[in-house]
Amino acid sequence: MPWQETCAMTERMQFVLAVRSETETIAEWCRRFGISRKTGYKWLERFAQEGAAGLSERSRAPQHTPHALSAEQRQAAVALRSRYPSWGPKKIAARWPAVYP
Repeated sequence: MPWQETCAMTERMQFVLAVRSETETIAEWCRRFGISRKTGYKWLERFAQEGAAGLSERSRAPQHTPHALSAEQRQAAVALRSRYPSWGPKKIAARWPAVYP
């Protein structure tokens, strides 16, 4: 017997439709689909707000990096590296405030 392949979007839509049928509780449908209640409520909320598009996969990449350098700092680091090509990252980081306050 071959494996059945389903996509996550289809499974999520089936879950939402099953919950909307109101034949069982949300907790029961979550158990049947093998998801936590928190995830079930998240999918229902996304479906209510965005429709079927809200059930698609989302990026898990961070929205911003708090320790990222500004454009000026990047240019200064590149200039420092080109001025002292033998310096590694530790030496550049240790001398950074002295050279570029």
